[in-house]
Amino acid sequence: MVTASRTLQPMPAGRRAEEPRPPTSADWVSAAAAAAALLPVTLVEIFGAARLPHDATWLTVTLVLLAVLHIVVVFRRRWPRAALAAASAVMLALTIVSLPGTPAIVVLLPSSLAYLMFVFTAAMSDDRIADVAAIVVGVIGAGMITGVAVAWEPSAEVGLLIALGGFLVASIGAAWALGRYLRESRRKLAAQALGREQAAELQLQAERAAVADERRRIGRELHDVISHSLAVMVAQAEAARVLQGRDDTRSRAAVEQVVATGRAAMADMRGLLGVLAEPPAGDTTESGTVPLAPSPGLDDVAGLVELASGPERLISLTQSGSPRAVSPGVALTAYRVVQESLTNTLKHTDPPTRSGVQLSWGEHELIVTVTDDGAARASAGRHRPEQAGRGIRGMGDRVEQAGGRFESGPRSDRGWQTRASLPLSLEEHHD
Repeated sequence: MVTASRTLQPMPAGRRAEEPRPPTSADWVSAAAAAAALLPVTLVEIFGAARLPHDATWLTVTLVLLAVLHIVVVFRRRWPRAALAAASAVMLALTIVSLPGTPAIVVLLPSSLAYLMFVFTAAMSDDRIADVAAIVVGVIGAGMITGVAVAWEPSAEVGLLIALGGFLVASIGAAWALGRYLRESRRKLAAQALGREQAAELQLQAERAAVADERRRIGRELHDVISHSLAVMVAQAEAARVLQGRDDTRSRAAVEQVVATGRAAMADMRGLLGVLAEPPAGDTTESGTVPLAPSPGLDDVAGLVELASGPERLISLTQSGSPRAVSPGVALTAYRVVQESLTNTLKHTDPPTRSGVQLSWGEHELIVTVTDDGAARASAGRHRPEQAGRGIRGMGDRVEQAGGRFESGPRSDRGWQTRASLPLSLEEHHD
């Protein structure tokens, strides 16, 4: 048996993994806006506190740190983890240069608010490490800054220091929570868009199936008309031949019956063939018909897996056995099983997840297996087999209509597995 396998690593949609992605114009504009809003007041405070030339070194170091902080804002969306680490290091350095004995508490000046942009971006990204690090490092940093303020003003009122610490922690928490909210909203919108696309495709397929059923019905009726009419006409013609010369009246009646039956059959056939030949309203071209776009099949599974992948949605595609040509119905069914299974993983599990799509080619059947290791959300858990949702029932119906077998349910350890066995030839499916 020949085995072929391929693992698809997630990459940004519409862009190859090895292709560099420089910061966008929006990144530069946001960094410039933050600098324009925060840096002037900060510089006024710094230059007002510095005693030149005695504090020249302190002033130079502080200006460099602030410049680095504002410049790194440009790269926060391109590399959220690295940008957060760099910004945290700058904030730590600013805390150090704000210790008692220095001209001012620089870390409490307006430019430090730029750090909230890094926390927000890290929480909004799909990088789980950056997300967790943003809130942890941010809260620790808020505590350190509060400690510096206490060291500067040991006689300050306890209420003011508590208010300062609470404000810093609340600011970090608000930026992080807003980023998480936008990330979940973006993921929900993506899942809804995918669901709408799938629903539209299912509706289109249902309409095509209804047309196909109608044409099959017309074909059966056409067969009945032809076979029945021809049988009657042959019988009446034989009777007319036998009665010819014996009973001309009955012979002529038999011939008239043949003529009437033939005319009726022709009328029925014209009506049936007219329905078959008539194109849908608004769906014509110069030739009279518009070819329907081909339905997705096995060749489109790789693209489906690639689009569904993400930084925390790792999906692999493997094939075993000897691939061969299959009927369009089997190919479409296999594609839909993979699509619905990956959609369920996106909708019902929290990242990170690892999913596997396997196409196993046997001698008489194609086995499609989709697994994931995601834990179901408590508020939207997956259905048990006896309480299967519409998507799972739809997959089961598709597979059964194609003459196959379908199974879907939780795995013994963690996650979910869907398995569909599809026949490779029409002869193996008997109605």
